Amino acid sequence: MHTQVTPPFAIFDDYRPTVRVAVLVRWGLLAAFFFVLHYRIEHDRTWAELNILASGLGGLNAYVTWRIFTRRPITWHYASILSTADLVVLTASIFLGGGLQNPYYVFYYPALLGLSLMSPARLSIPVAAVAMGVYIAMAFTVSPTLIWDMEQEKWLVVRILTMVGIVAAGVLITGWERSRRREAVAAERQRAEENLELQRKAQAAEIAAVEERGRIAREIHDGVAQSIFGLSLSLETCAELAESQGGPLHDQLQRLVPLAKKALLETRHYIYDLKPLLDGESDLAAVAEIQVREFETVAGTPVKLSVDGKGSDVPVATSTAFYRILQEALANVLKHARASEVEVELAADTDWVRLSVKDNGVGFSTDGLRPGYGLDNMQQRAQELGGRFDIESAPGEGTSVRVALPTQEVDRD
Repeated sequence: MHTQVTPPFAIFDDYRPTVRVAVLVRWGLLAAFFFVLHYRIEHDRTWAELNILASGLGGLNAYVTWRIFTRRPITWHYASILSTADLVVLTASIFLGGGLQNPYYVFYYPALLGLSLMSPARLSIPVAAVAMGVYIAMAFTVSPTLIWDMEQEKWLVVRILTMVGIVAAGVLITGWERSRRREAVAAERQRAEENLELQRKAQAAEIAAVEERGRIAREIHDGVAQSIFGLSLSLETCAELAESQGGPLHDQLQRLVPLAKKALLETRHYIYDLKPLLDGESDLAAVAEIQVREFETVAGTPVKLSVDGKGSDVPVATSTAFYRILQEALANVLKHARASEVEVELAADTDWVRLSVKDNGVGFSTDGLRPGYGLDNMQQRAQELGGRFDIESAPGEGTSVRVALPTQEVDRD
């Protein structure tokens, strides 16, 4: 059973990519904060307190960085806590460092943007509102306070409106991005459902085709094959009865017997083609065993089968070529060899499947041999897979067919 992998854009609760960026930015802001804190600043109690606050924030950022590098999950809770800690440290720094007129207020902008980008709107908006309210309160209460005569209320309004705009932009960007991800997930789900429906239809069609092939195979087996088998037996009986008389009738019957056996063998091959052995459940040793026993039954010629290795984990193309080549080799023995004994050897290892079919029949001369349709088919099947095909024969010495097929897929590019 195949496990469907969820695409990254469909994982809404994984904030690692966003937090990774935020962590890198925060390290840069912390460096800037420490620079402002240490450049031309008196080392007093406030300075020490601000260093402690910044160090605490750095420690929290380091913890999240460690979670990122160790590939631990990071939900929006981590991002929200980290952004809220930014605002708390900045607010404390402004409180300790001089209210409206200290330089730390600029760090509010990236902190609020990070909060709105990495936290749900239901959290980022209230937290941002509280932070802005506290900032306004400090502007009027923390010394030096806002000076009306210098029109410093303009500064305050501009800063608050900028904060509102940043938070609103972050919330809108996050909402737009998540909306697009939902659309992508919906489209992916629809495609998956369509593909599943196509698979169901293809499987239904394949099942129907298999059932139809099985029905035709049964009809051939119960009809044509049985008729040819009966005809073959009758011809053999007639040939035996005519043997005592001799003459052209006996010779004719003797010629008809192998033709009937050939027709029966080919008919049974068609049955197995309609209901194939190579269905993913039989290894090559089992396929060879079935074909050899089928040949013995039809031809009446004993076959010695030797097997070394099962040949289980081979590509379908190799299995099919093996099946067809063995089928063709045995058919040639029946048609031409007039053999009294056949040897079939199968050897399978991790790299090659080797097949040998040897008979003690009449043989033929291979000098200037022009392969017939059967031999040409076997050779072509082997070469297409990057395998080897060899045939040895001599008049009166039988014939040996050897084939080697690779067990790995061959790259045709």
